[in-house]
Amino acid sequence: MNTQKFRNAFALPALIVVGTLGNLAPARAQPMVLQHPVGSWLYTVTIPVDDNPAHNIVFQGVETYMLGGGYIETDQLSFSPTLGLSTPSHGSWASTGGSDFLMTYLNFTFDSTGTAQGKGMIRQTATIGKDKKSYSGSGDFSYFDPTGKVVLAGTFTVTATRIEVQAPAASTAATQLAEQLENLRGLRGLKR
Repeated sequence: MNTQKFRNAFALPALIVVGTLGNLAPARAQPMVLQHPVGSWLYTVTIPVDDNPAHNIVFQGVETYMLGGGYIETDQLSFSPTLGLSTPSHGSWASTGGSDFLMTYLNFTFDSTGTAQGKGMIRQTATIGKDKKSYSGSGDFSYFDPTGKVVLAGTFTVTATRIEVQAPAASTAATQLAEQLENLRGLRGLKR
């Protein structure tokens, strides 16, 4: 009987404590929801050359932000023998709060014969749009020769759209595909 009275003596205070804690939970501050760029994006960069927008350098690239802060990228300038060649880029990104993030990446550069010319470093700050399917930002770039001397530097703006999963289109009949391939060969000057 004493055991029963002992249990009852602690049951009511325990229920009060549990009830109080349960009621305090909604009063706590809600955690900030971080929007992150994890996933793949198609981006467009604009590099101002001078005061005339017609002289801007504009190009596109694809990039992937990974959980844990990893980053990979390749772009249209990477394969330009007249501007120089570069490897795919590797880097890191970090959230700076809310929908803002920073990113830095490096790549190695080569001339049109494949001779190493140094490396590039790109740094960017961006904000994810309210739709979570776009972002915009700005940054700077520097290209270094093999001794580490800066040989080219500037700034840029960037806009990007998230690459989303899409279902494939209805299949094309074989005769239509054969005709399309023949047209493509003709455009490229290839013989069958």
